[in-house]
Amino acid sequence: MFKLQRVPLQIELLLIELQQFYNDYQWLHFKSILLAMLVTPYKTTLNGMVKVLSFGSHRSKHNEFLNNCSSIMSKVLKFYAMLILQLLKKRGEALYFIFDDTSNKKRGKHVIAAFKFFDHTSKQYIWGHQLVCAVIEYRDIVIPYAIEIYTSKKEARTRGCIFKKKTEIASEILDSFEADENQTINGGVYILADTYYASPMIMKLCRTRQYSFVSMLKTNRVLTVKNEQMNVSSYTKRYFKGKKKKRIIRIGKKKYQVHSEKVILKSGGAVKIVCTRSLSHYTVKTIFTTNTALPIESILIAYSKRWSIEVFFKMSKQHLGLRAYQNVNLPAIESLVRMSLISYNLLTHVFIAEKRAQGKKLTKKNLALFSVLSMKDRLRQIATIDSIEYCLERNINKSKNKVINEIKQMVLAA
Repeated sequence: MFKLQRVPLQIELLLIELQQFYNDYQWLHFKSILLAMLVTPYKTTLNGMVKVLSFGSHRSKHNEFLNNCSSIMSKVLKFYAMLILQLLKKRGEALYFIFDDTSNKKRGKHVIAAFKFFDHTSKQYIWGHQLVCAVIEYRDIVIPYAIEIYTSKKEARTRGCIFKKKTEIASEILDSFEADENQTINGGVYILADTYYASPMIMKLCRTRQYSFVSMLKTNRVLTVKNEQMNVSSYTKRYFKGKKKKRIIRIGKKKYQVHSEKVILKSGGAVKIVCTRSLSHYTVKTIFTTNTALPIESILIAYSKRWSIEVFFKMSKQHLGLRAYQNVNLPAIESLVRMSLISYNLLTHVFIAEKRAQGKKLTKKNLALFSVLSMKDRLRQIATIDSIEYCLERNINKSKNKVINEIKQMVLAA
């Protein structure tokens, strides 16, 4: 790996539409940090990324850029997501808009917006950040759309800002997303989330926009079935008790017993619920949708897509620096986590551009070849070749030994 001498032209051309959001000073910082985030062999902190840059300004200037461009980065992320979506556009394909939150453990007690909370993954209390994220899954490609850092009531009071619940943050993100009318009619737009985000605010917005909200119900949620009130637990026991035959459907390689009915959900209005039980065990899941006209198969397939955001979190944290930041200021942290998501979109953009340059269509088979790790290797290859070409351009009249020595000096000791 070489120290980056410049941003490769191939990458610069792909990013050119994002330049409208920045001035010249900011644009240089944005390009250099974004590329360094993808190719650095060091930890994906600002200190690690700056080590691979042989151009640009001092690290303190990068920090200043991150502190000042948090709101711009949010607009860039959303714009880039919609740009990738347009590149993948195909008539009749469903669009899945997925919400979830994730946690980042931090050690520093002075990190702004960090607080103590219970982490359901590790089953213990941790100190750190909670981030509310939204991604689009379209044609089995995940496209990061937005990410916001949740601020506790105490921190909001200290900073003098308005406290927002995670469901309110999610609702604002959803409100900023607008699918075109053809997408809503032809392929369908599905809003997916876990049971926590099944709030009246989000469901009302989905009904207004004619989106299909699909989520899961907790066992204590109250339903009204044929003028009779009961909770989900009682409902599932009633319909899965005894040896009465249930409808069996196949989703992928698995078979499920299902029962479906239109009911009234307390604080949720009229919904269609689908109770499913795998033939291999007796656990019953209750999934519901605000679109009562959806077939059972479409509801189950849609909810199964929710898992893709968990895979996205894992890949972004391990390989794109989503949890590697060490900044103290909240705007700088917001900028870095958004740049992590933008870098994911850049990998997708390079993948699409190269497939088209090879004359290949974006078929399901070709899109299935996308991998974060393989595209990171491809970015490193592009950056390495460009660094060698840069050296040769500068030393075209020098002897072979001098060129070799200069290339050796460019090699990054990692």
